[in-house]
Amino acid sequence: MMIMTKKLTYRYAFTLLKMKNAEGRNEYMDLAKEANLLWHQIVSQKFKNTPRINCRA
Repeated sequence: MMIMTKKLTYRYAFTLLKMKNAEGRNEYMDLAKEANLLWHQIVSQKFKNTPRINCRA
């Protein structure tokens, strides 16, 4: 899964760079939505790979 997270991270960074050069509000907002989706995918991938701790009271 590390490769998937790395690809998502590169796509996220590239999207942020495109946002910097966006022309107009519509293009900027579309890129912002795409970046947000990529960010949530990255975070969910990281949490899938995190070991869980079982706590029972």
